Amino acid sequence: MLQRLNGALGSGSLSHELMQRRESIKNVAIIVVGGQRGLCGGYNSNVNKKLEAELKEIAAKAPEAKVSFYVLGKKPAEYCRKTERICVKTYEDLPENTMLWPIDELCLELEQAFLAGTYDEVKICFTRFKSAITMTPVCEKLLPLDANLAESSEIASESSVPVKFEPDIASVLSAVLPRVARAQIRQACLDAKASETGSRMTAMDAATRNAKELTKKLQRSYNKVRQQGITSQLLDIIGGAEAV
Repeated sequence: MLQRLNGALGSGSLSHELMQRRESIKNVAIIVVGGQRGLCGGYNSNVNKKLEAELKEIAAKAPEAKVSFYVLGKKPAEYCRKTERICVKTYEDLPENTMLWPIDELCLELEQAFLAGTYDEVKICFTRFKSAITMTPVCEKLLPLDANLAESSEIASESSVPVKFEPDIASVLSAVLPRVARAQIRQACLDAKASETGSRMTAMDAATRNAKELTKKLQRSYNKVRQQGITSQLLDIIGGAEAV
């Protein structure tokens, strides 16, 4: 929709407060999406490592920037407490269904904080899902919205039909752009949940294989010791019979 609106207005014409870049970065908000439980391999630790790498990058670009954390998940909240990082908000008791997470509430709060100038940038750290065995921890910028998001030569070329905005362009953009940010956060949460499930499946499958292999080794050891015991008893019986 944004690409078609941009094509109707003329490429590069979209402008909104949620797309305005700040000259200096002094306050950054990071949404951290992690797991609710352990037993999922390196999923949670990889998210923590990516968060640390992002913090180092922010410190290198803007040494005076203050970082605030919004945490979705019990494990990242525990990590923030362990590293003595103060979280503005934590959502630890989350249901399994991602669609029931308080994403709209979180988005509204961050959008208002960005528009009020409380934060100069808003980022999200999560794990992008590719397959059950392939997932990548990433940290992406949410706000300000990227102006290139609405640029597409193919769709813009199709937007030859005049577009009428009711009540006006500003109102339409004010309704559409927040939905873009919320869709990005919701997609990140869905990716994170799928990655957590995939990691847990992989970890449990590996644990099951290891347990079966350990069972075989223990069974062989038991049989070996049992055979040695039987052999020793037979030797004792034969020795006693010969002595008689």
